[in-house]
Amino acid sequence: MIRLLGPVVRGVLLLVAVLLPSAWPAGLARPDLVLLVVAGVALLHPPPVGLLVGLAGGWLVDVVPPGAAPLGAGALVYAAVGLGLGAVRRHLVLSPVLPWVATGVAAALVLGVRGVAAAAGAGRALPAELAWTLAMTMLVAVLVLPVVMRLERWMTRRGWA
Repeated sequence: MIRLLGPVVRGVLLLVAVLLPSAWPAGLARPDLVLLVVAGVALLHPPPVGLLVGLAGGWLVDVVPPGAAPLGAGALVYAAVGLGLGAVRRHLVLSPVLPWVATGVAAALVLGVRGVAAAAGAGRALPAELAWTLAMTMLVAVLVLPVVMRLERWMTRRGWA
């Protein structure tokens, strides 16, 4: 029963991360909060955990309105990001800045896929919008990533994750 609390907390975090940008002021670039939750979990756990959290987050992004144009594309991208961040997590202890750099690379990858999909006719994404979204994601990451990682460490110490 206690082991179930970690996945439930992650699910609630992902749901909040998907729904919160809809309350973001109009005209401002929206940060990718789902990516920050996936990164915070994947940077502390083995690759399969990052993959599963990324897959769940991507499915939520794909399904919750307005959703993604090709259903499942977001799930694949976030799953790949979670898997990749989980795979490099051991190397990121060399510097306290490297988790943010890895998160920035992951955000660029997600937004790059979104841009390629828009260029192929699936959805709409302007290059300036993507650049502002990347900038906002990295600004918000300074605050959100340590909080998510601290919560993950706390749940791991208690045996919940």
